[in-house]
Amino acid sequence: MGYVPPPTPQHGLEEGPVLLKDGRAALLRRASKKDLPLFIDFLRRLSPESLRMRFFSPISPEKAAELLLSAKPEEEKVTLIVLTGEPQRIVATGEYVRLKGQDTAEVAFLVDDAYQGKGLGTLLLERLALIAAKRGVRRFQAFTLAENRPMLNVFMESGFQVKAHREGGEVEVEFEIVLTEKAAERFEWREKVSTIASLHPFFFPKGVAVVGASRDPESIGYRVVENLIFGRFQGPVFPVNEAIGKEGGTVGPLLAYPSLERVPGPVDLAVIAVPKERVGEALEASGRRGVRGVIVLTTGFTPDEAKALADKARRLSMRLLGPGSLGLTHTASRLAAGLVPLPRGGPLAISSQSGTLGRAVIAYAEGMGLGVSAFVSLGAKADISSNDLLQFWEEDETTQVILLYLESFGNPRRFSRLARRIGKRKPILAVHPSRDPLVRTLFAQAGVVRANSLEEAFDVAALLSLGRLPENGQVRLISNASGPSNLALEALKEGGLEVEHVDLGSEARAEAFQKALREALESEAGSVFLLFVPMGFAKEEEVLALVREAESPKPLLASFLGVEGPRARLLPGAVLYRFPESAAIALSRAWAYRRWREEPLLFPDFPDLKLEEARRLLEGKRRLSPEEARALLLAFGLPLGEGEGLRLRLTVTPHPLFGPVLTLLLPTPLGDTPLGLRLSPLTEGDAQELLRPLEGHVDPGPYREIVLRVSRLLEEFPQVERLELELSGPRVARFEVALGDR
Repeated sequence: MGYVPPPTPQHGLEEGPVLLKDGRAALLRRASKKDLPLFIDFLRRLSPESLRMRFFSPISPEKAAELLLSAKPEEEKVTLIVLTGEPQRIVATGEYVRLKGQDTAEVAFLVDDAYQGKGLGTLLLERLALIAAKRGVRRFQAFTLAENRPMLNVFMESGFQVKAHREGGEVEVEFEIVLTEKAAERFEWREKVSTIASLHPFFFPKGVAVVGASRDPESIGYRVVENLIFGRFQGPVFPVNEAIGKEGGTVGPLLAYPSLERVPGPVDLAVIAVPKERVGEALEASGRRGVRGVIVLTTGFTPDEAKALADKARRLSMRLLGPGSLGLTHTASRLAAGLVPLPRGGPLAISSQSGTLGRAVIAYAEGMGLGVSAFVSLGAKADISSNDLLQFWEEDETTQVILLYLESFGNPRRFSRLARRIGKRKPILAVHPSRDPLVRTLFAQAGVVRANSLEEAFDVAALLSLGRLPENGQVRLISNASGPSNLALEALKEGGLEVEHVDLGSEARAEAFQKALREALESEAGSVFLLFVPMGFAKEEEVLALVREAESPKPLLASFLGVEGPRARLLPGAVLYRFPESAAIALSRAWAYRRWREEPLLFPDFPDLKLEEARRLLEGKRRLSPEEARALLLAFGLPLGEGEGLRLRLTVTPHPLFGPVLTLLLPTPLGDTPLGLRLSPLTEGDAQELLRPLEGHVDPGPYREIVLRVSRLLEEFPQVERLELELSGPRVARFEVALGDR
């Protein structure tokens, strides 16, 4: 089994927003002595039975609070709390305690009676285990009453290998917290379940309230109500407008209400379209009403103001889309909650940070015959981001292809981990306006199909929506014109495809196309590309009928030059392109995705690593002496000293969003020539791609091991911020190691 990189939470490991199992939002952070009043309030709310389960005997809330917040000088103690509500209150706490220098810690939790069964114990265990492992703790032990089945279940279902020993009425459990594949899968599964539950009210609401509904047909509030009605949403819609509601009036055919509190039916989604100064008030009213999700269409918020809105929503146990969102559509539930009308249903899910692109991209998709399963306008993405949507669409049966228009990243390392997992099941396409090589690298490592433009993205999306990937790298190209064929040939070869060209000649008739197409579909070629130029011999409609009627599990692409229509058009079993290069590029992207999807996602392990020695070496250090740096590299098995062969430089530099960046450089008299870069952590395939420029010049194997060992060092010890390695052959001749402030 290979190395398992630690899971990356969407927000901070020790502090940030979290989600309960039922999807409600909360806040996680470290506890401090200033929290004593919050702890006393928390413990006073608990039942005597819950206190007994945690402390084994009766205890006052005040005494219990002091115990939970105290630590002896010889102890290392980490206490986490989960808060919710406004004003905030503690609903769960967890801690681990160990004697300094030991590798075993005792762990314990306490959850509010009203919040038990919502995954908080599991959440706290996961976070504490990740924190403790970074600090050198190898195992947890816990003592609990035998009758405390909920707590025992938390341990048994954690994914760790738990050993339990019962003595009298108590049970001692012990388990290694070195991350296993099963434990990592449990972490990802729990987060996915919570995320999907939190988004369920957005995609399958029981009822929708439009706060700021209006009778003015030109207003945003009117258009939202109109889209909900015309989309034939199957639940109740409640316009909320204080003036209209007080007089018992209507918005369109629907009765209006003066406030959310007066709405009689179920409401778990609120669309907010009020002036900026009233949005906070609308959020508070939504929270009091028990709303689970809010879409804020209002614009004009600064980043800090948008963050404050999201924080307020979380304190009220809600999730927020926006502000500045155009809303969302979901064809399965016939929901058009915002300014975008309900599109025709289909396999494509679209997420866009740009609101102005919303209606345009949906119209473009419909023009090419490509249906949409969901469209989400993220706006300022103060809370809900593409990382959340990826997890929802991973399990959405109607979504087969995911298209993301990204302008910025909130947590690219989390995005990479999610995309790597989800991309093995469903293709993810992305358009990013930047030409930043780091963005390209991120997409390449995560298996994301990168498009240079929205047009190109839809070219590829149309082909992938067929649900067929190239079976191999061979493509049969059928054509009747040499000029356009050369354009297609070059684009296909550039995309790594092997082309077998069948040139029928300019006088080819429909019968020749029919025979060539049948033979191509029966051949060993992994995909078929038919290129037709009207020459006056074969009729366009006859050749088009052949493409429409063809049946095959292979991808079938066609390009008809000089034919009017959209750049790409979806047919029953094929895609018709206006230009041969568009078809060739789309097929090349699909083939690259197929190759990536078949590669194993392997992070190699190295049994000779001396992790404890390295941890002791780094503990409490702000900088390393040359001797200490040498010892650190040796602890990770890096070969030191002069060698024979190609001289290279391998550098590691930090990036505030993307994390450690590994760059391979070739020193020359004119300066260093970049050969490639990759983001940590690296798989076997990532290391191979980084070293691809060396193929044919040296054996890349020993260099690959150096790169992978460096990547492992960076994952184990994030405080190692910069590395400069000069390689003399596959050995480290000179080195520099710099630590950061972590």
